[in-house]
Parts: sequence; C-alpha cells; structure tokens
Amino acid sequence: MLLSKNIFSLNTRELSPTKLFSKKYFSCRFEYSNNISSFENHKIARTKLFCMKSENVVHHQLKIMHGNDNGIGIVEFFEGKKILVTGATGFLAKALIEKVLRTTPKVNKIYLLIRAKDKEAAFHRLKAEIMESELFKCLEEMHGETYKLFIQNKLIPIVGNIYEPNLGMDIITSDKIAQEIDLIVDSAAITTFDERYDLALDANVNGPYQLMMFAKKCKKLQLLMHYSTAFANGEREGLILEKPFTMGESITKEKITSISPYTNFPSLDAHNEMNLISKLKNNITNNIGLEQIMKDFGLERAKLYGWQDTYSFTKAIGEMMINNMRDEIPILIIRPSGITIFFYRKGDLPGLLADPNCLVDLVPVDMVVNTTMAAMAKHGNLQNPQLSVYHVASSSINPVSFSQIFDYSYDFFQLFPFVNSKGDKYEVKKMKFFDKISDFENYIWEVLSKQHEVQDGKELTKIQIRFIKKKVEYLKNFSKLYEPYLFDNGNVRKLMGDMSEEEKRSFEIDVTKINWKNYIENTHIPGVQKYVLEGKR
Repeated sequence: MLLSKNIFSLNTRELSPTKLFSKKYFSCRFEYSNNISSFENHKIARTKLFCMKSENVVHHQLKIMHGNDNGIGIVEFFEGKKILVTGATGFLAKALIEKVLRTTPKVNKIYLLIRAKDKEAAFHRLKAEIMESELFKCLEEMHGETYKLFIQNKLIPIVGNIYEPNLGMDIITSDKIAQEIDLIVDSAAITTFDERYDLALDANVNGPYQLMMFAKKCKKLQLLMHYSTAFANGEREGLILEKPFTMGESITKEKITSISPYTNFPSLDAHNEMNLISKLKNNITNNIGLEQIMKDFGLERAKLYGWQDTYSFTKAIGEMMINNMRDEIPILIIRPSGITIFFYRKGDLPGLLADPNCLVDLVPVDMVVNTTMAAMAKHGNLQNPQLSVYHVASSSINPVSFSQIFDYSYDFFQLFPFVNSKGDKYEVKKMKFFDKISDFENYIWEVLSKQHEVQDGKELTKIQIRFIKKKVEYLKNFSKLYEPYLFDNGNVRKLMGDMSEEEKRSFEIDVTKINWKNYIENTHIPGVQKYVLEGKR
C-alpha cells in the first residue's frame, strides 16, 4: 500500500530532536516556569517538577542515542518460548519467523497455523512455502547439512483455520497448544484494499474474535501480538497518535463530536456489521453480481464511518474486537505503514492522482520485524494487562516524496527492465501526476487503449473495452488511497532508548538512518522481486 501526506511538504520540518533537547530550549522553558506563580511555594514546586521532567526527557534522549547498558533482553526473552503464529505463510510472518530462528535459535517451538486438508498437506506447505523459500536461504547456509533437522525441530505445522472456533484445530491439538504456548503472533489477514466486505469481515474481524476466544484458554500466555496497519487510522488528519481503537468509536464520529459534541452519530460495532452482512447475503437470492455488491457495500460502510477502503476499515474493527475482548491478556498491536510498486515495474501504473511533493510513508520489512521482536520482549517481560500500540512508520522523521520514490524506481527499471516469461521487456515511463480525477481517468484510458491496440494491431473488442473500463476504475480507487498521513512513532523511539548498543546493531529500528535512494534501488525493488514475487513473471 502506498500512501502520502498532503498536508506537509518536504520543506516543512518539526523541531528536530537536537534542537528540542538543546540547552537553549530548556533554559528558556526554565525561566518561563520560574515566573508562572507569584507565590514562592508554588514557584519552588513548579521549578523542581520541571527540572525533574527536563532531566527525564534529556535522559530518555541520551538513552536513544547511546542505548541502555542492560538492554531489553530480546534474545534471552525468546529462549525456551513456545509460539503460535497465524498467517504463517504470509511474507511478514515468514520474515519474522526467519529472524527469530536466526537470532534466537534457542526458541523452543513455533507452531504454524496452516490452512490445509490434513497434516501431510500442511507439512507440504511448510516445506514449499517456508523451508525452500528464498527468504530462508541465509538460515540454510548457517546450518548447512543440519538445516532440515533444525527446521523440523523448531517449526511445527498445525492444520487449522483462524475463522473457525478453536482456530479450526481438532480438540486434542487445540488443548495441547492451549496448555503449552507462551506467545501468540497474529499475522492472518486479507490485505486487498477493495476486497468483498463479507470476506474482509471474516478474515479481519471474525479472525481476531476466534483468536481471542482461543487466547483465553491459554494458561501460560504472556503476550498476544497482532499485526494491523498504520492506515487503520482512516481519514484522521494531522499527527496521528499511537492510541488503540475502542468499540463504538469511528473517525466520522470523532470529527462530528469535535465540532458539535451533542450531535449523535451511530456507533460502530463489530457484531452489528457481521450481522448486517449476514442478513444482506440471506436476502440475495441470485449470486449474479454478488461479488460487486459486496465490494460496493464494503466501501460504502467504510466511507460512512470515516475510512477510505474496506481493508483499513475492517483492520480497525479487528483492533476494536481485540481491545473489547482482551480482559487481562497483555496485547501488543504493531501498525506498519507500507508501499507497493508492483504495478509500476510492468508499466501498469502510468499515472497517479497525487501531488508529487506529498510525503510517502514507507518502512522496510526488516525494521517491522525488529520492532516486533523488541516490543514483544519488552512487554512480554512486563506482562502488564494493557494494550500497547506501535506505529512503524517514517513520514514524521525521515520523509520522502512521491516524485523521489518514482524517480528512484524509474532509474532502476531503466537499468534493469522487467522481463516476462516470454522474454518481452516492459518499458516504464516517468510517472505523470494529476490533480484532477477527470484528467487522470482520461489519461489512464488513453494509455491502456494504446497498449491493447499495439498488442493486437486491431480495433478494441468489447471484451477489451470492458477490461480497460474495469482497470481504469481500479486505478481510480487505488489512487484514492493516497490520503494525508503523518504517523507519530513515539513508542518506537522509547523502545530504542530501552535497547542496548548490541541490540540496536542486531535489531535495527531507527528509520532515520535510511538513505531512500539507496534503499529503493538496491534493497526494496530487488528484495520484492526476489523474496515476495520469487521470480514470478
């Protein structure tokens, strides 16, 4: 997902941490604090309080810069742990599993919930999608001949389905897992932004519901970590804080009550949404057009409550479900931002409805994984029955613009053009940006029409016209995702302050260190093609 920040241009900067914690800043604030009250006792009390706060802030900044000598104890935390992972064959989950096995090999067992008809089929998926994955080549080289034995001892495939009671496991397996596991990693989700509403609700809301029901049976559970998305914040504006969602709230309700506190707006309730979709499906007797009806209805509900698409809307509801059901279970929610350039490499994204100077929020997957492990260790050790949210994002501290991202991508594909299975090279052009949806739509239609005419050398058929109309509509909706965002990541900064120097080297989470041109051209695009697409043409 590729999203931007329209409100702040690249020339806009918040006060830097260096200036914020400078001597001049604190001396000015200290003098102001000294003159707040004319009463001596109040003055002394306020002065002492501010000095203490100032020292704490400076100490925290020094911890971020130099690290905590003792650190969090990330490696030690995972030693001997038994972990249940949902969505285990997804890319993010695989990246996390690989890092855990590589850096904390003394982890006990990792149970992988896999959709399969039986144990044999589950093991086949484990072998094909994980053990033999490009992502695990480094681990294979580390262990050499003992690699397969190591993996088989650590990774245990479990036949199941997160949409079902007991996560689709048989009773014996379910009871065994519930008695043994220390940690749950929830990475299961449908991430298509325009998915059918019924399917998105089942995956992103019913899934968390079934998971929480199972988590309450787990006797040793220290922490449940759930992957959400920073874009679950919907159409919020300004600096978006790391705060959890509560059942009943919505972005629209926030906006209305901020203007008119006594105005009523319907509360957003997860169970109501699932009941609503169930009734709608029961009333549809003919399946013709059902898919489009469900897609349109999802977008309609999302827009009503203040979200831009079905994906981010249902992920937010999923968070509400977890928060509503957690009781005494410690919960950690990781909200990564993201980017995709898959369309661009094949020339399928010829234009974009966005300001070229807008900020893109992009974060490398390894930093998401590192933040996950560090935060799990921190909160798993604390074992407080609270819900903590982390934005793993970059726009507020290391901004990069749309034009920069696509310029870097253009430079890469000029040197290394995408070649399909037939040997045909795809030509990419400089990205064109539009501020009017009508101009954008006309341009996309023109480009796609010419592509089909060139391929066939004939006039467009009715089937091709329908295809182009569908593609134009898709790209229009895709561009609507580019809403203004600026994510606060204060919790990640605090996490950095808790880490030792050794942990910072092994689990890098500082996005300010990223050189975007180098990252896009030398890491991101080659990495996506190798590890995500795995050579797909």
